[in-house]
Amino acid sequence: MSDSLSGKVALVTGSTTGIGRGVAHCLASKGCSVILTGLIDETLVPKLLEEFTGSYKGKFQFLPSDFLEAEKVESFCQDVLALYPDGVDILVNNAGVLGNGLVDDLTTKVWQETLAVNLSAPFILTRAFFPLMKKRGWGRIVNMSSIMGQAGEIGNVAYCSTKSALIGFSRVVALEGAQHGVTCNAVCPGLVDAPMGHVFAKNLSAQAATSSSNKDDLLKERIPIGRLITISEVAGLVAFLCSDVASSMSGSPVTIDGAYVAR
Repeated sequence: MSDSLSGKVALVTGSTTGIGRGVAHCLASKGCSVILTGLIDETLVPKLLEEFTGSYKGKFQFLPSDFLEAEKVESFCQDVLALYPDGVDILVNNAGVLGNGLVDDLTTKVWQETLAVNLSAPFILTRAFFPLMKKRGWGRIVNMSSIMGQAGEIGNVAYCSTKSALIGFSRVVALEGAQHGVTCNAVCPGLVDAPMGHVFAKNLSAQAATSSSNKDDLLKERIPIGRLITISEVAGLVAFLCSDVASSMSGSPVTIDGAYVAR
């Protein structure tokens, strides 16, 4: 068994920044061709692609996307299939929004937008490529959940709800793919040294009335290893789950949180 993914095609959503970008780089370093998508100024797309074409041997394309509307997600899937009629080997549903707010204050609009991006889009993308994975007898689906899908956090009802749902979604997809060589797992990062992780850390500091000078104390209290998780650590875990070495790992919430939820 090998951790090489040479010749595989991966679609990584939300791959223009943060964890998604790190995952795309890690998969490319393992030999994957990667379809990139996410929020980015279109003038920066050539530079993004140059990051990959200048460093790796695979093929790299950027496709614009809008995951707020189901019809646009479905159209995006057709754009991917126009490039790769046989579908993708690896689907990483990483794109997400915070949608933070207390239950009393959260608007219906924010709730629905959070569900659309964090849960409905992964479903539509999986529905598009899952049958093709089963047909070829090999596939990897990784849904980016969160420790907030395993433990609640005040002010994050929409985010926690969608990330919890992704874990249940992953279990069912894993069962339906089990006899076809297709695995599906939910990766649950803790506070990551990435844009969204910084927002979470800032919000936790505000809730605890913690001054910036005591940020290290907050991290040690909430993250026993005493630091934020790195993007490369999360990306490496995703790549491992996509490898043949992890072919028997499926249907699991895989936590990488520095012992956060073990407190």
